[in-house]
Amino acid sequence: MAPRWFMGVLAGVMLLVLAGGLAGGLAAERAPVRAEDPPVAYVGLKYDLVRHGLDKGYVFHTFADPRNRFLPDVVRKIASLHKETRDIYAKFLTPAVAAQGRGYIQEHRAALSRAEARYGVAPEVIVGILTVESNLGNNTGKYPVFNVFASLAVMDSPEIIQELDLNAAGMARLQQKAAWARRELRVFLEYCAARCLDPLSYSGSWAGAMGFCQFLPSSLKSCGVSASGQGPVDLFTHDDAIFSIACYLHKSGFKRQNRASWRKAVLSYNHSDAYADTVLTLASWY
Repeated sequence: MAPRWFMGVLAGVMLLVLAGGLAGGLAAERAPVRAEDPPVAYVGLKYDLVRHGLDKGYVFHTFADPRNRFLPDVVRKIASLHKETRDIYAKFLTPAVAAQGRGYIQEHRAALSRAEARYGVAPEVIVGILTVESNLGNNTGKYPVFNVFASLAVMDSPEIIQELDLNAAGMARLQQKAAWARRELRVFLEYCAARCLDPLSYSGSWAGAMGFCQFLPSSLKSCGVSASGQGPVDLFTHDDAIFSIACYLHKSGFKRQNRASWRKAVLSYNHSDAYADTVLTLASWY
């Protein structure tokens, strides 16, 4: 039989271990959601994607990729987003930007003319959109598109609301944006799977828009156009971006001889009066 002093020491050690485990468990419960720690809500998101027809192996493999990162800053930004103001577009309304746009029209006149002939969309409006969306293809964004939509798709989960201290009073908005992100993520993964593309290789804006024309996946699916008529659409090329914008505006009711239709079509591209004013002002300068 072990001596009494040994049993006392053993009991003390066990108490320390239990206390440490309890403290560790409590600390783990309070640990913040980090980019390297996938949210628990991703489990439900994966099965939701599978229920909507995506291959289970493909979905789980994509989420298991080490490049998959939860983006808390993007979630906070979208959750607190307000109506756009005109001042954010002031940087585009300068003589220097106008000169760059005119130079772009000259450089890409062939593609712009072909797109105009096919879709009846004014080249200067296409270039106005390219100017505002990506600085004529020079700034397409650094956020992985898959990570953006996966993160936003779970922004209405209790876990994320609590950990990121989101405004639970705005639950209706959180649910609306999360549902939108789930749809865009599903379309994006379907598009990539059908074309054997790596979904984690695409980067875009903090809102998930990609390419020179900053298309959402749903816009790519419905309006993405290969200018050559061959091969996959590449929104990171000038010709495909030009044709895709022209297709989008055409489907949105753009009529070359009806100026009122220009604004309506541009507002369809971005539901912001300040955005439409800027694009159309640039178009008039071009």
